[in-house]
Amino acid sequence: MNKPLILFLVSLTISTFSFAQSKNDVIHLAEGPKEVQVIEVGFNTIKYSFPNEKTVYSISKHHVNKIEFASGREEVFESPFQPVHGLDDFEKVYISYNPDDVVGLESKGELFSKATGVTTLSSINNVKNRALDKLKAEASMLGANVVFIGDVYQRGNTYGGENQAGNSTQTTFSGTAYSTIKLNPAQVKSLLSGKSFHHYQTHKLNRNSWSPDRAIATAYDSDRRPVMFEFDKITEKQDGIYVSGYSIPTKMKELKVISADENMVILMERNDKIITNYILISEDNNYFKNIQNRVVL
Repeated sequence: MNKPLILFLVSLTISTFSFAQSKNDVIHLAEGPKEVQVIEVGFNTIKYSFPNEKTVYSISKHHVNKIEFASGREEVFESPFQPVHGLDDFEKVYISYNPDDVVGLESKGELFSKATGVTTLSSINNVKNRALDKLKAEASMLGANVVFIGDVYQRGNTYGGENQAGNSTQTTFSGTAYSTIKLNPAQVKSLLSGKSFHHYQTHKLNRNSWSPDRAIATAYDSDRRPVMFEFDKITEKQDGIYVSGYSIPTKMKELKVISADENMVILMERNDKIITNYILISEDNNYFKNIQNRVVL
């Protein structure tokens, strides 16, 4: 074997080895892939550092779709976080007691829920579940799909005596709502601009009430057609997209958009202990087309 060929093979081997050594791991997140060096895959978290850096970061496994290791092996993770679009999806809200689960997520506001039994014979578990459902409902109406529980208080039934009244079981939850999904401002503006909408339903939650209320809000014009309207103004703020100029009786001049697609838009209004969602359907919604085209005798 001649000397030039030997030098070429040695150079090729070194280059291949160097390439293999420089290849990094890739973590796939909701916002896209991130090139890193994975240090540890733990029970709840993944520890990693960036190439050529020593600082170690930690992220919940719930935020990671998969890891492509430099070796070529892949590890896929199934996140419990699901999309939530208003009150109808409240059961999909994920409850967490682990602060690592919400690191880096967008906060949607503080939550509080309380449920009390009717009598001293009330089921402790039923009351606790009712309080938890109210907490999930409030989160869903804020546009959140994850709740971090900060504090829980629970008392059991206490039976009274001759000179002392009894108390029914009670559970309270306090926490913070978070979202793993960020609305695209440009996309939302495109969906809302120049489009006609119909106010179809109103969902309302009062923290002091037993459960949320749902009401049909459809109003008709003189020709018995559903009333339609367009937004006068669409404003992008630091915490989201707001609209004004709607024909909905509200206490606020602007309502926040918490969900939007081609068929449905959900607006949110929050006043102290009361949260209200206004469910709008677009002129492209199949349900709207049915009620719009029906003949009223």
